[in-house]
Order: sequence, then structure tokens, then C-alpha cells
Amino acid sequence: MLGPVRAVLSYGDAMEADIENRIGEVPERFDPVSIRGEMTDAEHLARYAWAMQLVPGRRVLDAGCGLGYGSALLAGAGAASVTGMDVAAAVVEAARSRVPAGVTLVEGDVHELPFEDGSFDLVVCFEVIEHVHDAPRAIGDLARVLAPGGVLAVSSPNRDAYVPGNPHHVHEFTPEELRSALTERFSEVSLLRQHQWITSAVLGDAAFAADGLEEVPALRVRKAAGVQPGEETYTVALAGDAALPDVPPAAVMAGDVEVRKWVELYDTQQEVLTRQHEHFESLEDKRTELAELRTRLVEAERRLARLPALQQELDEARQSLHGMQGERDVQAARADRAELVLREVMASPSWRLTTPLRRLKRILR
Repeated sequence: MLGPVRAVLSYGDAMEADIENRIGEVPERFDPVSIRGEMTDAEHLARYAWAMQLVPGRRVLDAGCGLGYGSALLAGAGAASVTGMDVAAAVVEAARSRVPAGVTLVEGDVHELPFEDGSFDLVVCFEVIEHVHDAPRAIGDLARVLAPGGVLAVSSPNRDAYVPGNPHHVHEFTPEELRSALTERFSEVSLLRQHQWITSAVLGDAAFAADGLEEVPALRVRKAAGVQPGEETYTVALAGDAALPDVPPAAVMAGDVEVRKWVELYDTQQEVLTRQHEHFESLEDKRTELAELRTRLVEAERRLARLPALQQELDEARQSLHGMQGERDVQAARADRAELVLREVMASPSWRLTTPLRRLKRILR
């Protein structure tokens, strides 16, 4: 059912040197070489193993392909063509010369895909939507490049269950948030749940030795423990504008797991990510405080800019006051002289002798 997938292993081995040189240039790119057989490897590969059932004969876009390991798997599953696209030029360049025939890698942004309308029958977009700044716009453009009857397969970490604090994630969708975001653009949406279970298997020699996503024929799987929908680590969704295909479940077994060590590593990772989350929250608080201080500084600088004009106004007011004080002194001296003259007149003999005449003048009025 899964088709030939051996090509992806030689592809991974050949890329190892390029990956080591370039992967550090772009944050959070899954490296299938460095963690082969680990649970994280199984998580990523399980999504593609499930999606491989959809690809035979279809034109496929792997949107956010990273190093192209998933694009290689999709091509090996019988796709008519596979185009892998990633926003990081360094990653695309590292992978371009190593992908198998039938895979084309291009640089592009899911917000504005560099493809014509209706270019693909299947769009796979795994662990990308939580990284974008405008999810509705990205979902709209993913829908635009789908041909009539095409299908979108998308996944996101479930914010309610995923370890918090990943600084590269803009928004992790809960299952219902993912359903709602897709329903805004597609008439048909179906959710599936992805979670990690530790597996014990009884196998024959050939199946026991197989690796590299080899399918185990007639494997019967039973579950000893359940998880309620909504508590899954990742939510996977199918969306389209026609009836959606019924895709069988898929699982990928990781390598040997020493449970106690795995739990310790998980707890350590959770502690690191939690501290990282707290650190970024602290930085955000400091950014807010810095913005307030900058606002105060601008206001203070605006006030300081007015000081020369205010100083000039003050100097002019002082000069005016000084002039007014000088005028007041002149007028006071004049008043003193007039009062002195008046007193001398009133004390003179002529003033006293003419007093009866002034009284008669007032009576005759």
C-alpha cells in the first residue's frame, strides 16, 4: 500500500553533509538523518505514510517541505508529479540536487504561493500552519492552487496537549480551531488524531529486520490504552469542496525505546521549553516597558524642544517688567513733586487770603 520508499534512505544519506552545513541557517527544520528511528522521526513519517495513500496518479504539492524527505516519499508512492516548496532558500538549495526523479523543489511562501490556480490535485501541508502569521490567508492560497475535487491534508500541534514554549510557533491550533479555520474556506472538513503509543510487536524475521518505512504485511494492531479526541498531540485534517476520501489509518514504529530514559528526556525537554516560554514572555514584558519608556522620552524631548522659546518668552517678560518698573518710578517721582507743590501752594499767604473768595464762588454756582 505504501509503495517503494527505499529511495528516501539513500537520499537522506547523500544529503547528510549538506544538511550539516546548511540546516543551522534556518530554525526548526526536521532532519531525518540525525534522528532516524526516534519518536520524532516516527511522528513526522507517520503523517506522510498516511498521506502516501492519497497520492497515486495525482499532482502533489508538499507545502513547507523542509529538506524534502516527505516529497521523496510522496513521489515514491506513485504521484504523477511532486513539487516541494519551502520558504527557506538555503534549505531548498541544500535539498534540490539530492531529491529523486519526479520531485521539483522551489522556494516560496504559503501566504502567496508561486503557482497558477488549480495546479494540484493534492496539497500536503504538515507542521507548517502553526508557523505562519496569517493563517486564513495561507489556507485561502492553499485552496486556490487546488484543482476541482482536490484535497488538502494539513496538520498542527494541538495547543491543549503539545509541550508549550516553542518560540518558532506563532499559533498552535486546537482541534476545533483547526476545523473552524478550514471550514471558512472548504465545504468539507474531516479531523483525524495523531498521538504516540509505545508498541510491542511479534514479527517474523523479514518484518523484524525491515526499516525505512517498509510495510509489515497483514500486521494486526490492537490498542491497550486510549486517548479521548481533543487530547491528541497533533491534529491532522482533510479538507476539500467535494466528498473526502476515506483514508485508512497509518502508524510508524520508532526504534527501541528505553521508557525510563525517554521519560527523562521528555521531562528535560518540557522543562527547557517551559523556561524558554517564560523567557520569551519576560522579553515581551520588557518590550512593553521599553515602548512606554520610549513614549515618555519622546514627550520629554518634545518639551525640551520648547525650552528655547519659553526662555525667550521669559526674557522678554522680564525686560517688559523691568521697563514697567522704571515707568512706575518716574510716575511716582512726578506724583511726589506735584504733592510737594500742592502743599507749598496751600501753605502760602495768598492761598489763605483767597479762601473766602473760593467759598463764595462755590455758593454762587
